[in-house]
Amino acid sequence: MPRRKTLLGQPAGWAIKSSKIWETVGRVYDDVEIALWATLFAFVIYFIAFIIPKLPEVRAQTERVRVQEIAAENAFYCQKLGVKVGTDKHEQCLLDLEEFRLKVEKRIYDESEF
Repeated sequence: MPRRKTLLGQPAGWAIKSSKIWETVGRVYDDVEIALWATLFAFVIYFIAFIIPKLPEVRAQTERVRVQEIAAENAFYCQKLGVKVGTDKHEQCLLDLEEFRLKVEKRIYDESEF
């Protein structure tokens, strides 16, 4: 006796197994989606509670380091130009380099506004 077939030509009972598989896949998909949303929610809470409050402190520290690096660069270039440390000429050299750097930074900022 030949096996009974469904409209798609598959053996009878295949649709039931397929239905159970898709039901299981759907549940797993829903569980994974819920877990991902929960992870995102937890990360947002963590970011708000621990990261955002430290941003001003991190920005200030970065700015302090930047200022120190620029001062060291300016002193290096004045020494490279042969100006001795501790002289009035050295102080003027530092001021001139600082003024030059500010002009360049302003020019770059002005050009990047567009």
